[in-house]
Amino acid sequence: MATAVHTTPVSKETPKAAAAARLYSLDAFRGLTMIWMFSAAFGLHYVKDLTLLGLPILPLERQFTHADWQGMNAWDLIQPFFMFIVGVAMPFSMSRRRAGGQSRMLEFRHVLKRCALLLLLGTMARSISAGKPTLDVINVLGQLSFTYLVAYLVLDRGWKVQAAAAAALLAAHWAFYVFVSAPGVTGPWDKNANIGWWLDGAVLGKHWNGGYATINCVSSASSTIFGVMAGFLLLSGRASRDIIRRLAILGFAGIAAGLALDPLIPIIKKIWTPSFAIYSTGYTLLALALLYWLCDVKQHRRWAAIPAIVGMNSIFIYLFYEIMHRWLGQTSLVFFGWAVNWWGAWGKMLNECTVVAFQIYVCWWLYQRRIFFKL
Repeated sequence: MATAVHTTPVSKETPKAAAAARLYSLDAFRGLTMIWMFSAAFGLHYVKDLTLLGLPILPLERQFTHADWQGMNAWDLIQPFFMFIVGVAMPFSMSRRRAGGQSRMLEFRHVLKRCALLLLLGTMARSISAGKPTLDVINVLGQLSFTYLVAYLVLDRGWKVQAAAAAALLAAHWAFYVFVSAPGVTGPWDKNANIGWWLDGAVLGKHWNGGYATINCVSSASSTIFGVMAGFLLLSGRASRDIIRRLAILGFAGIAAGLALDPLIPIIKKIWTPSFAIYSTGYTLLALALLYWLCDVKQHRRWAAIPAIVGMNSIFIYLFYEIMHRWLGQTSLVFFGWAVNWWGAWGKMLNECTVVAFQIYVCWWLYQRRIFFKL
């Protein structure tokens, strides 16, 4: 998804043409999200019953797991972050394509090709990981193949139409769960007994582990559209202070709205309820505001160098992790088995961190050779 190596700093009064340059904060945001994804909790699950500096590790480790059903842990923000970031990048990438003279027909063909490749690569990665052909449309790439197309269709419609489209998708998702019933459905928000669960069984002939539902793509498309809206705000030419203020206000409003909806529509990531979509977008907007302020306004970039490098090859590292992470863990034990024998759980944690460091190194190796995988 990433094609450039460096960015042009954004000043407080950056004109629209200059703002179309690559944002360092966006690469850093994308990279932090990917590192978080392939971190495997940095091995904290091996030591969750122990203490560190006299403090229990379990509460921290829990934030590196998905909420079992209702509620949200920090780990549940990874997919909303990534889907939102894809939306933010769309106005930038499309403006560069149009500046290069690409016709709308070729642009649309490129979008359709990207959607098809996202679905294909996501299915291939899951099939290799499962050891057999597996039609998997619930993973991030599979879901993005739909949300990217939906976001593109409203890309040039203005923020009012974009907001209305996102609201309509969330309303349609809510109405489907609340008003449609079928055999085996006991309630709109019941785990493994809701209409999304039933639909997967009826159409695909199977159900996803954990209570996930394929129809998530309808409500999760709102996250990508919200990203598009944020991208246009960053491209608007407004003063950076105004951009940060708007992102922060909308972020806090999203969190408040999600919590207000929770008693009526529970915050459930695994079926991407409207309350979860809004709630998670609130945190996403705050994260973007912070990173934009740090990296592009204040130019504090040294700390984000490694995340930015990882973010420039996000599609590659996602596929690399999906296909290779089990093998990497087993191979690393060949060299760090002594640590496990000596230190037990702490040695297993060291082994996990080594695997994380290796994946970061692979991204750095590609960056040094100017190799960037894109769709």
